[in-house]
Amino acid sequence: MDLKRLHSHLEKLYHYGETAYVAELEPFVARGLLYVRGKKAVITNNWIAFVKRFSNQTDFLHTLFCFDEEYQQYLLKTSLLTVLKMREAEDLEGIVDFIHKMPRFAGKIVKILDELKHGERYEMEALEQYVKEVDSLFRERNHFIFNGTPYYQRIIYYLDHVQQYEQEVVEQDEPLGTKIDEQWIKGRKIAANLQLPVLKDQPLAVLAPHEPNIVLKNPLFKHIFTHPWNLLIFLCCVVREQTEAQGMTTIRFHAVNNEVDVILMSAKNQEYRYGTINDFILEFCKMNNYQLFPNEITHLETIFHYLHDRGFLTIVDEEYRIPSHIEDELYNTSLYIPLMAGSKQLRQRIEQWIDELRDRG
Repeated sequence: MDLKRLHSHLEKLYHYGETAYVAELEPFVARGLLYVRGKKAVITNNWIAFVKRFSNQTDFLHTLFCFDEEYQQYLLKTSLLTVLKMREAEDLEGIVDFIHKMPRFAGKIVKILDELKHGERYEMEALEQYVKEVDSLFRERNHFIFNGTPYYQRIIYYLDHVQQYEQEVVEQDEPLGTKIDEQWIKGRKIAANLQLPVLKDQPLAVLAPHEPNIVLKNPLFKHIFTHPWNLLIFLCCVVREQTEAQGMTTIRFHAVNNEVDVILMSAKNQEYRYGTINDFILEFCKMNNYQLFPNEITHLETIFHYLHDRGFLTIVDEEYRIPSHIEDELYNTSLYIPLMAGSKQLRQRIEQWIDELRDRG
């Protein structure tokens, strides 16, 4: 197995949700972490549920390497050897504690202990010999994951997380399509990292930054079509302008220092602060069953800053607004069909979400 190549593909899956399928990924397909469509491997609902158990990329990817059953057996025996040495040093609770920490591996641990037990003691020589022989087979992997010899506490960490994995039925995704409404259907998987480099080609089924597959007469709008979160925030601002044009401003986006507060007009015609833009969008995503990965979306206020710096938004009386010349572009140029007509359903869902919040206020 080419570990560097595998790690590269897992890293791309972590950030973008898709990568070219290679044979090394097959064990993760069998586990329900990935599915294959055409020449692509795509993350599943199981992957997304599992990755949220980790605070960082390194721990998650290293844990994935521990899904290999032969490697698991090696790690169990290596850690059990440590436990038995602790027992010799009068730590009699070590074995019980170890088994308690490894409930899903308890059967394997008990079997290993039965093979080692002779009377009242355990023959560690055979276990030491096994670990010594197998060390060479997993030297590259050990160096990659443990930066050397596997050590007890870290083995426990990885195997404990392996145990937490729950394999559910894999849900297949609809292809992204070409229209905004097709790309933002309910349940879509969306890369949450705002700093991802842009892909040259459109992904198969996961929404991530990519070069737009439409010709834009005004290259400025490439900033909107390229990044999914730029698009969603901009469309929220479009909805704000549209509601005002219809006679009532139902939502405002207030610039407060470096943050953005969402101000709603309640059904009783009283303005109130709903929360931050992060609160507003996260709840909208939950309502639409969007599957965000590897973590929840944060720092959406930076998109307002980004759009403001590029002239898509201006600040009037501490509120983010779309300038009139940008509105003219939306309705009076070739942008209307891909951006406005193509996002009709998504904008309707944003409006419905605003109306629901207004009823609560």
